[in-house]
Amino acid sequence: MPNKTILSLADAAAMLPVRNQNGHKGTFGRAMMICGSKTMVGCCVLACEGALRSGIGIGILAFPECLYNTLTSRLTENLFLPLADNGDGFIGKENTSYIIEKANECDVVLLGCGIGVNDDVKSVVKAVVENVNKPLIIDADGLNCLSFFKESLLNRGAQTLLTPHPGEMARLCGCDVQNVLQKSELILSDFCKTYNVNVLLKGHRTLICNNDGSHFYVNETGNTGLSKGGSGDLLSGIITGLAPSMGCDLFKTAALGAFIHGLTADLMKNDFSEYVMLPSDCAKYINKSFKFLEEYN
Repeated sequence: MPNKTILSLADAAAMLPVRNQNGHKGTFGRAMMICGSKTMVGCCVLACEGALRSGIGIGILAFPECLYNTLTSRLTENLFLPLADNGDGFIGKENTSYIIEKANECDVVLLGCGIGVNDDVKSVVKAVVENVNKPLIIDADGLNCLSFFKESLLNRGAQTLLTPHPGEMARLCGCDVQNVLQKSELILSDFCKTYNVNVLLKGHRTLICNNDGSHFYVNETGNTGLSKGGSGDLLSGIITGLAPSMGCDLFKTAALGAFIHGLTADLMKNDFSEYVMLPSDCAKYINKSFKFLEEYN
């Protein structure tokens, strides 16, 4: 059976990397986030905010150019990489070579938040999975696209983290959601071992499994205030922002990111009802979680 560690406050505080006081933006890493479509704009903002508030030095947002005016009015600290859309508001497949070139210049890449599922997007996702030789975090529609060609994961030469909710995990495994919920540890362990990936399975008790299926972290922070669209985008951004400072160990980074994400919602309960808190509120409260862990140390 795999080893299992239930994350404690002491565990999370010990994982938090110490900032290099002589560092600069290059020291803390360069991340590309490939996100967004005409129907899902907010995911870009939440992913970027999560990354930039979690320590990344340079955040680059790659997105369909039809979103340019909206996103440039909402985001200020990241770089923009607008991409030709396919005429329907999704990333066009003609961008593939350019995306791969720019992604391979980064330290970590986030793929999938709100990108949609169609032939153009599936083509881009497959190419990125197979040709980007950098640590890769795949979320949301990136996972839904990946379910059509998950064997592409076997061609990767760098670390990979998948961050599904139970429905996305069921699509990846070709089973029903109840099966994932009832046999989550067994399913995750087998999947990670087969495809050489780390997996963070979102839920009330978030499970994070390493790439040989031998070790789980279990995160118990968080509350129902996170049960809203956009929370997963923020989580993926937090993990992306932390990754370079943690040596891009995506297993440990995912565990710390999940702890911080949930802790943020727990600390917010002092000021917000679980009914009303939004992912955009959480983005502004991430500071409280980092300060909490720093002060614990």
